[in-house]
Amino acid sequence: MIKILKEKSAKLEWVNGYPAGNNETALLIPFYNESSNCDFTRRLFYYEEVARKYKDKMDVILIDDGSTDDSLEKIRSFVTDNYSEFIVVSVTPNTNKVGALFLTVLSIPHDLIVLSDFDTDIINLENLLAASQTIYHEKDLMGCYFRMLPYEGDGAIFRFQQFEYSLVRSLYEFHKKDGSVPVMPGAGSCYKRDVLVSIYREHSGFRSGEDREATLLGLKMGYRTVYKENVLTLTRPPLSFKTLVKQRIRWNLGYLETFYKEKKYYYRQISQLTRVGIRTVYDMFLFSFVVTLPLLLIVAGIIHIWLLAGFMVFIYAFCLLWCLYVLIFFRKETGDMKGRSIKTVLAYPAMKIAVDYFAWTGALFRFLRKKQDKI
Repeated sequence: MIKILKEKSAKLEWVNGYPAGNNETALLIPFYNESSNCDFTRRLFYYEEVARKYKDKMDVILIDDGSTDDSLEKIRSFVTDNYSEFIVVSVTPNTNKVGALFLTVLSIPHDLIVLSDFDTDIINLENLLAASQTIYHEKDLMGCYFRMLPYEGDGAIFRFQQFEYSLVRSLYEFHKKDGSVPVMPGAGSCYKRDVLVSIYREHSGFRSGEDREATLLGLKMGYRTVYKENVLTLTRPPLSFKTLVKQRIRWNLGYLETFYKEKKYYYRQISQLTRVGIRTVYDMFLFSFVVTLPLLLIVAGIIHIWLLAGFMVFIYAFCLLWCLYVLIFFRKETGDMKGRSIKTVLAYPAMKIAVDYFAWTGALFRFLRKKQDKI
């Protein structure tokens, strides 16, 4: 990451002051070209409220990552007119988020760094701050991740993501024993500052999977993670099929890029049958199955129409049983679903396969094209 920043001649400027150094925790919010966001000013007032509420325990730092619109000018006007408690940092040129975070982390003295996104609310931060000393003094701990919940939405796509997030959170239990969750969400997680500096020094700087790569590098260094389920991250998800697929293509591209970069580590985990290795095999199977599913259906249909029907029924039934298992045994992770859960669960297998197919194939094509361009 340092090499990339030097090549870009990246620079950091403190717009309205520097942290006083009284607080041990900093909340970092990177953003890029948010001026056209209709909620831009509302989000600034939200962070002003957070900064005032926790001003004696946590510094709130907004990071403009080389915006090319008038985002920085607007935020300068806001802090001047409102005498804001939050601090603004300007990084130029754009450094694909990771670089901006790295430069900022290097420049501040805090022990703990909370990461989030511009359009995300974090609730119950006091629960994190109350446990900050415990997190900091556990030597093998890189940090913690929060309970991620889709927020402010409605419709089939929103309810699909509500349930999908619940399924993902249920897998946290699998990684609990050794603290090996594969992704600490960049929209809601907390790192020890010294660990995060070490991670960013080794980071590729790729934007698509920056949080997955950061988590993996921490695990690779021998650190573990913990789940802070009493700190809520309210994320505003895509509300149409097209935007959802576009988001997942980016996420899956990040997975492929991270896997390619750290393939030796992944293979070692698989050979040792660690939880990371088992989860990787699971992910590889799902990727292979989803991408080849149309071909499998064509072959089954050519052999016999009843084989095709049976194959489709088996896939649907298997997915449905997994959904019912989570609903029954992980009620604390599915309790946020807003009614009509039966309809959502029944529609989930077909929706999941459709989203994953377009997302994984799109990510695979982009990954192969990027590799070809480098050659």
